[in-house]
Amino acid sequence: MDRVGRKYRLRQPPRFLPTPIRVPAQVRKSDRPTVCYVGRLDRRKRPERFFALAAACPDVHFIVAGAAQDPAFAAELDRLAPPNLEQRGFVDQFAGDALSAILGESWVLANTSAREGLPNSYIEACAHRCAILSPVDPDGFASRFGALVTDSDFVAGLRRLLAGWPWRRAGRSRWSTTASHWPIR
Repeated sequence: MDRVGRKYRLRQPPRFLPTPIRVPAQVRKSDRPTVCYVGRLDRRKRPERFFALAAACPDVHFIVAGAAQDPAFAAELDRLAPPNLEQRGFVDQFAGDALSAILGESWVLANTSAREGLPNSYIEACAHRCAILSPVDPDGFASRFGALVTDSDFVAGLRRLLAGWPWRRAGRSRWSTTASHWPIR
């Protein structure tokens, strides 16, 4: 709120207006490591890095929830898709619980964008107890609740999260005051 007040030269500090995110009472994670990508499949978001991560980690299940507007780029991504990557296409978060189901089963939300504010997908992932894997760290979010990718090495970041289950600790840490009554199975 202080930063917004300074940036827009407000006479009074703004009131806090939270992003309305539904927090499920219970989350059931997949039995196997599952990583999701939620967002537009535009070149500026660099989704090809997520596809490369899936190809480099055949022992992990990957889910893409998003669609490309450019048909040529969509075809390029289809060619890059390894067998362990499930493409769900565009998922309308307001037309059912498909997005919640994806986040609920996922252990990690990966974001491959080089520039990002604090995306709603991070907050939605937190509500579903997912760790974050990202090369950007808005407000220290990725480093606090997952793994910050350095030197574009998504594979190393994911391996850090999966080795010894730190993804689960990262997923629970954001809810430290209330996690005891939100079971993760």
